Amino acid sequence: MFDTPHAFSSHDLADRLIDLTILDLTVLRPSPDVQGTNMDGETVLLDLSTGRYYTLNQLGSVIWAHCTDGNTISDIHAVLCDRFDVAPERALDDLVTLVNQLIQEGLLQQERR
Repeated sequence: MFDTPHAFSSHDLADRLIDLTILDLTVLRPSPDVQGTNMDGETVLLDLSTGRYYTLNQLGSVIWAHCTDGNTISDIHAVLCDRFDVAPERALDDLVTLVNQLIQEGLLQQERR
């Protein structure tokens, strides 16, 4: 889903970054120094502060697009469940894993609504 030169432990990050009890209050926004563009169904992100590029696959691109609209994690989860043939638990796990990675890399910011 998320291509980066770093290895992540999604369980460790999930404990530190996303509070699973307030998904409906957590709004995601791209960091100010991040630019993104769509290319052939994928999203390429450039962190202007570091010069690093990141590539998101189709699922990651849908998640990113909804982060740029100021949606909550719950909103994005609902979109994933509607758009893809996936169990809600799997959709949430994939969503939280990617969001944690994006936050850890400084590409996304979270705020409470």
